[in-house]
Amino acid sequence: MRTLLRSAHVMLRIAATVLAIALTSARPAPADDGKIVVFVCLHGVVNSQMAAAYFNKAAQERGLRFRAVSRGIDLYRSVPVRVQDGLALDGLEAANTPQQLTIDDMAAADQVVAFDQLPADRRRRADVTYWSGIPLGIDDYGSARDQIVRRIDALIPTLAAATEPAGDKTPLQLETKILLGDIRGRIDHLAVDLKRQRLFVAELGNDSVGVVDLAARSLLRTLTGLSEPQGVGYEPSTDTLYVANARDGSVQLYEAGEYKATGRIELGSDADNIRVDAAAKRVIVGYGDGGLAVVDPSTRTKVRSLLLKAHPESFQLQPDSGRIFVNLPDARTVAVVDVASGKQLASWPLDKGGNFAMAIDHERSRVLLVYRSPAELAAFSTDGKAIAATGTCGDADDLFVDAKRGRIYVSCGGGYVDVFEIDGAAYRLIARLPTATGARTSLFVPELDRLFVAVRAGAAGPAAIWVFKPMP
Repeated sequence: MRTLLRSAHVMLRIAATVLAIALTSARPAPADDGKIVVFVCLHGVVNSQMAAAYFNKAAQERGLRFRAVSRGIDLYRSVPVRVQDGLALDGLEAANTPQQLTIDDMAAADQVVAFDQLPADRRRRADVTYWSGIPLGIDDYGSARDQIVRRIDALIPTLAAATEPAGDKTPLQLETKILLGDIRGRIDHLAVDLKRQRLFVAELGNDSVGVVDLAARSLLRTLTGLSEPQGVGYEPSTDTLYVANARDGSVQLYEAGEYKATGRIELGSDADNIRVDAAAKRVIVGYGDGGLAVVDPSTRTKVRSLLLKAHPESFQLQPDSGRIFVNLPDARTVAVVDVASGKQLASWPLDKGGNFAMAIDHERSRVLLVYRSPAELAAFSTDGKAIAATGTCGDADDLFVDAKRGRIYVSCGGGYVDVFEIDGAAYRLIARLPTATGARTSLFVPELDRLFVAVRAGAAGPAAIWVFKPMP
């Protein structure tokens, strides 16, 4: 009986292999301008082989001019029988003979997907997406296959967009991913030092702030020992980094060259968003159960508190008028405050909840909000009159106006960035780009013409800043 079963097993593998060869021979050869996806795992014989095989099948079915190959970091020389059998049952075979990952592979790749951390000497500056959390196919083939196929299905639309004619390209192109090191937990807000081209990342769940060198596209250093940092801001006249901490309500100050601690301002509780008014030389910090602290950067002291009826989330400055527009989601209102007098000028009642994100469209004199309940982008005149509203992605925490292109960018914890085109009084959704679950904070820097999205460690890979380039 064992002999018969063994013979049947061998015959099954032979038949499946013949079928796979027939299917392969029936496929057209990759076009000369076809693009390469490199899947990498530790030994190059299990998950990367599976991913490459299933990707090539999906690409063929969709007519996508991409071809996948498998590579290993610490190479094994043969594909395990368990993996061969699993592929054969789906009419597939190993993507290629096991091969070591090389620098040339990284240079030639249009996309690199890694199941394990790549050595820095081979990763270089390649665009790498990490697929973590997938079981090893040799231990649980069915579960590994299902998760890999789901991620391929999510990857395909992004790659397909890259092959579209220039006029149809996605409005945001993923340019690179900058790893933040071994950072765990939620990531909050971002700020930039344009002079040095450094990005500051409030790593709330890790009690740290990441300092990213944007020119080198690498992590410069991590500031530790903080207390749930939520907001960050760079004040240029004193060359100082401000960090607002939720747990102890403090604002910690650092010299922005070597990042030595230079001071501390106590606000009492829940220090949150920071806005720097460079022209007026003041720093404004939201905090507590309802307040904005106005800080004089020359003396590094709080000079005034603007009282509010609930904790402030995003707030935006209108320098010409001296007004601040403040989101108060717990009160379902937007407060309008005059900085000079410290008085509240107006309060706009809202009929929806979760108004955390806010931006000002200065060119059109509009205040933009994103609600979470329900998920909706809304536009108001600066006197509180409703102009437009439209649905958007869920769990948004930041939105920005791209004045150059007449667009709006909304980053959402639901795992997307929504791009809207401004058409008079209307806001038209033109793209929904996948990011990662929990990636709800971002920063658009017009001077660099880039959108930076903070992605926490998870299924999409290690904690990283995803850098998007607006197109065209």
